[in-house]
Amino acid sequence: MRPTHRRSVLALGAGALAGSLAQTASARPLDQVLSSRRLRAGINPTLPPFGTFNDRNQIDGFDADIAREIAKRMNIELEIVQVGSPDRIPFLQADRIDIVLGAITRTVERALVIDYTQPLHTQSVVVLTKESGTAKPIARLADLNDPAVRLVQVRGTVGIPWIQANAPRAQVTLLDNYPDTFRALSQGRADAMVDVYESVVIPMRNFQGTPWKILDEVIASTWVGIGVQKGNYGLRDALNVILFEMHRAGFVNTTWEKWFGSPMRTPIPFNPMF
Repeated sequence: MRPTHRRSVLALGAGALAGSLAQTASARPLDQVLSSRRLRAGINPTLPPFGTFNDRNQIDGFDADIAREIAKRMNIELEIVQVGSPDRIPFLQADRIDIVLGAITRTVERALVIDYTQPLHTQSVVVLTKESGTAKPIARLADLNDPAVRLVQVRGTVGIPWIQANAPRAQVTLLDNYPDTFRALSQGRADAMVDVYESVVIPMRNFQGTPWKILDEVIASTWVGIGVQKGNYGLRDALNVILFEMHRAGFVNTTWEKWFGSPMRTPIPFNPMF
């Protein structure tokens, strides 16, 4: 990434964060969620199989199944609110949703502005590229740090800080959603992306004939919880107990295999301390 481009990306991120903080509204505490008999869950339907539209044009997927089970155990109704990667935290801060899912990786930066539950699932950060049709063959992580390499990323996702730190010489294009990102890769307008394996393994199948390749090197394993507004401890603590019981009953792993077709690469440790 060129220095001027990198500074502009960082400035954009800081501006978006400042804007979201300015719009913060008080979250509904647990007693209000229960008295309303409605849990508002933000889910991204452009991130299959975490979130996707079914044949009835309703939001479905792993996150929807998890949210439905949480609402069931709270004995209240579930309201699914569509969110995207750039607006999911602002929606939470503006009290338009009570919880946010959508593979919201636990990071220090996010933990400063929202609270997390205990981990719901794990993810592995990898590089998605192609066997052929790239500006420069990419066989290992070090190959990304090259001015000839064109990376494409979804705004606000976990791969961007890694690229800034480890592949600053690469060209980077930021898009608003995953379908556009995969289309750019498939059509040869980009060479690679850095993202979590679980976010790319299913969408790859929508582009039949593309010679996809995932590098064997795993950049990092990440932890993913459910996000709640900062300071909403009553709701967070109740969710932690519910998630623990869902893990203990095998519901989370069974639901994961239903949507991904295989177990999590890194299982969640069974630990009652949270």
